[in-house]
Amino acid sequence: MLFHTGALIRLNELGLLKQLRRVSSVSGGSISAGFLGFVWKRLTWDNDNVATNFDDEYVARILRFSRRSIDYICGSVGFFTQGLLVGPVVAWFYDQFLFKGASLQDLPSDEEGPRFVICATNLSTGSLWRFSKPYMADWRLGRIPWPNFPLSRAVAASSAFPPVLSPLRIDLSRYTFEPDDLRPREDELHGPPLPDKLRRRAVLTDGGAYDNHGLEPVDEWPTLFVSDGGAPHSLTTGGQPTWYHQLARVLEVEDNQVRSLRRRQLIHRFQNAVEFARHSIGADDPFYRHNAGKGAYWGIGTNPKVYGAVGGLECAPERAAQLARVKTALRDYGDETRAELVNWGYAVCDKALRRWYLPQAAAATRWPMPGGIGGRQGKITPELCSKHT
Repeated sequence: MLFHTGALIRLNELGLLKQLRRVSSVSGGSISAGFLGFVWKRLTWDNDNVATNFDDEYVARILRFSRRSIDYICGSVGFFTQGLLVGPVVAWFYDQFLFKGASLQDLPSDEEGPRFVICATNLSTGSLWRFSKPYMADWRLGRIPWPNFPLSRAVAASSAFPPVLSPLRIDLSRYTFEPDDLRPREDELHGPPLPDKLRRRAVLTDGGAYDNHGLEPVDEWPTLFVSDGGAPHSLTTGGQPTWYHQLARVLEVEDNQVRSLRRRQLIHRFQNAVEFARHSIGADDPFYRHNAGKGAYWGIGTNPKVYGAVGGLECAPERAAQLARVKTALRDYGDETRAELVNWGYAVCDKALRRWYLPQAAAATRWPMPGGIGGRQGKITPELCSKHT
């Protein structure tokens, strides 16, 4: 959440935030994206497409929320109830501290701003569950148009980190499904008709279990910015002494491989766009749309040394590596780590955008939070969020 906050600050400074047309999010990134959707209609824009009140409406309030530690409370509920009550408890905290009773219908319309697509994983069907203002949907089940569904519960489902914060169950009996636009491939075998029970209840977990980069809802868009807050894959010297350790490590390896494949496909799209331009194949060509695109990728595990030639704010690789391994938790990590995570997201976003998408943009010259990365920190308050140039 904090890493993405830094990236959003830089996107706003460069005038790119207002140009977004879709925001697809999973896991902890859905806290950042969901809150951006919540405040979007309150943002005021200048002639350079920069939100002049972004610090007050978004950054300061996200920082305030990050000072609350709710992981032990929610984790205990999840552990002792085996996930039965944890979803509503997490959603309640999100609603109290961030969303204040808002529903999906309070998100901006397509005419007012980007469409926010908050993604979860439906454990019953094994498919992506998409929350948005126009609909919520699972391609196997269909779509529910214009749902009056709490925004806090959508974010809680998307960020339901298994096992202790998962799952979140939804009673679907009051909703009516329509056919979804996404259909199965004709060359695939179709199973028996879906049981009616699947349209009466959805059992949802973290969106990252299905699509860790949130790319599926925007896969064919011509320009993509991907901010990846997922921890880098770790090595282990353990001998996997028990079945539990072995199973946990197998799941980690499988998750890393899926993430790596998604990431490589994305980078190949960017590389293909350069090659297609040399052969005068443009974005209107169907072949381009399925295989190429412009944009930029940055991750919390990116080595800042690869961007040495583009300049910008100085980031110590050793400290960036430490920040990349800060565990995801609904916990106050203190002012120093909080500031550094925001600064790291800001700096690497700036470098990636100027290297791959906006080479003519001026480099960032000041940190959004005090102390940079690895510097001495003072106490951080919302008033210290600098006004950006």
